[in-house]
Amino acid sequence: MAVVKTDIRSGAYYDSAFLMLLQKSLAALPGVLDAGVIMGTDSNKELLAHINLVNSDVEAARPDDLVVVVRAEDDSAASAALGKVDELLTRKKSTSSQEYRPQSVEVAVELLPNAGWVLISVAGRYAAGVARDALRAGKHVFLFSDNVSVEDEISLKQLASEKGLLVMGPD
Repeated sequence: MAVVKTDIRSGAYYDSAFLMLLQKSLAALPGVLDAGVIMGTDSNKELLAHINLVNSDVEAARPDDLVVVVRAEDDSAASAALGKVDELLTRKKSTSSQEYRPQSVEVAVELLPNAGWVLISVAGRYAAGVARDALRAGKHVFLFSDNVSVEDEISLKQLASEKGLLVMGPD
């Protein structure tokens, strides 16, 4: 009988492209029938529910939690897959095509002054602030983060309009 197991990590944020790669790697492990790797937002948990990868741990996850869930042939395969998460996270980080990722908009603008766009994929509670920094730096914004309030979205788009810039997103 199939087993569903989870690993919830509080405060561990990764962008969605990175999470999709991790999910694919987990799903390819021996004995794993399906896997889900998401941030614990309500909309992401709904996605897991559609593929029957929800249990009480997933339901209790908060938006800033990394949720790793696997459905496996048996308990041993599920535990083995979850035991590989740290290794896969490290491997995915080290094989990134980008050697350095700036930790602020200011540093990114210094490194790439001719870039016209800033892609933002951070935890929702930080997204509006980072987007404001990008707009103040004169950059268009592609806001990929979710959980940005409607008020923040309106404020960002008004600021962008005042500066002759675009904000795409959030979500």
